[in-house]
Amino acid sequence: MSLGIGSQQMDANSVKTESLPSSDHLRAWLPLILATTAYLILIGKISDVLRDTDTYWHVVVGEWIIDHRAVPRVDPFSFTKHGAPWITSAWLSEVLYYLAFKLAGWLGPALLAALSASTAFFLLARCLLRRLPNVPVTILVSAGIAMTVHHILARPHVLIFPLMVLWVDGLLRAADARRVPPLSFVLIITLWANLHGSFTLGVAMIAPFALEAAWNADKSTRLTVALHWFRFGALALGAGCVTPYGIESILVTTRILSLGSMLSTIGEWRPIDFGSLHPFTVCLLGGAAYALYSGFKLPFIRMAALLALVYETLAHQRYVDVFAMVAPFLIAGPLAQHILRQEPRKAIPARTTHIITFFAVLSIITSVIVVTKDRTFPLVPVVAVEKLKELKAERVLNDYYFGGYLIFQRMPPFIDSRAELYGPEFLSRYMRVVSLEDLPDFIRLLDEYKIDSTLLFPATPAVGMLDRLPDWERAYSDNVAVVHVRRTHPEGAASPK
Repeated sequence: MSLGIGSQQMDANSVKTESLPSSDHLRAWLPLILATTAYLILIGKISDVLRDTDTYWHVVVGEWIIDHRAVPRVDPFSFTKHGAPWITSAWLSEVLYYLAFKLAGWLGPALLAALSASTAFFLLARCLLRRLPNVPVTILVSAGIAMTVHHILARPHVLIFPLMVLWVDGLLRAADARRVPPLSFVLIITLWANLHGSFTLGVAMIAPFALEAAWNADKSTRLTVALHWFRFGALALGAGCVTPYGIESILVTTRILSLGSMLSTIGEWRPIDFGSLHPFTVCLLGGAAYALYSGFKLPFIRMAALLALVYETLAHQRYVDVFAMVAPFLIAGPLAQHILRQEPRKAIPARTTHIITFFAVLSIITSVIVVTKDRTFPLVPVVAVEKLKELKAERVLNDYYFGGYLIFQRMPPFIDSRAELYGPEFLSRYMRVVSLEDLPDFIRLLDEYKIDSTLLFPATPAVGMLDRLPDWERAYSDNVAVVHVRRTHPEGAASPK
């Protein structure tokens, strides 16, 4: 009787195995297909990749570093904080963007950002294919592209996307194997720390994987596993200090977070608006619907880590990149158990000649797109700034968004997007005065900083007030910016503090 049952089980297993294809040609090409999709979307909208004027000052910082053979330690650009302590936590990215700009104009930084992002999606698909079949990998990576494509800009944060994917994949593989990643793995953090200050997030990611590895270990070895992961975390933290600034690379993160409620006034730090359709909310609701319908569950530690990512992304839009690159790793293993109950199929490697042909065609497509597409920055006050130069303006009260362009034009701004340099009090006062929440202070600020001209968006409330002040006159206006100049320089104005 038992032999019969065993034979039936063996027959069923053999039929199940034979029914599965032994290979899958598409799996070899799927990462390239997904990465190419992201790449073509991005270079097809180059002007959007260049829409953030922060790119201007990042390029200038890269130029400054190369010219001085050093990294800045005080502010060399503004007139309100000139000489104040300031470091750039993205010095290597800025050098790379500057070199790309020197090589190919503004097309260079745009292509560098597009290549970095598409490489990250290629790696993400490759890593997920070790754990999942084609369809869920396609869904997860496509959702990541949809969520992040609007935030992929020619800025330093995009250059660390491939490192983030490799880092999280390495942590997950080590945790699944109930071991610690090799100590040499922390070199990823060193490179990350020189490219962008978000490496502290990479170090923080160690915690949930370390906790999971220790929890899943035998009771007799849990303490040992925990100590090994703690050592690895300490080493990673130290690796993040291997920059020109040492431990300052970590402290700058605390200065940004110390801005508190002022962060919400900065576009990318604002919470996601549920009043409009955001790709993240669509993907989040879709994932929740699948879990509720199918009964998909996550282990407690993975669930807690995922919910923390969801919260941070809802609170700050800039975390959508992190969510897109990290969340798939948190759900991949449990999802495979939920839908497969078997090992993913093997892939036949693509032939070298096919790969060469693929990239040759892609290069031709790239050339055609970049030649025909507009590569100018939207909402850049080109003519308005030329007018300021003509008027020999020296102390310009500018809109926050225009600061980077002024730096690129070698005009010291009143303010720019280096929020950690200006601090919460300065930022708060600036926001109040340009929005006319404190009209008397607006008048005082103009005299206190000896402002001789302004460069503001047409919709900024201060523009209407400047039109009414007898000492000021409108010198230029278009749909991007309005320039006002002071008729007479303020006498006895106090020196800026």
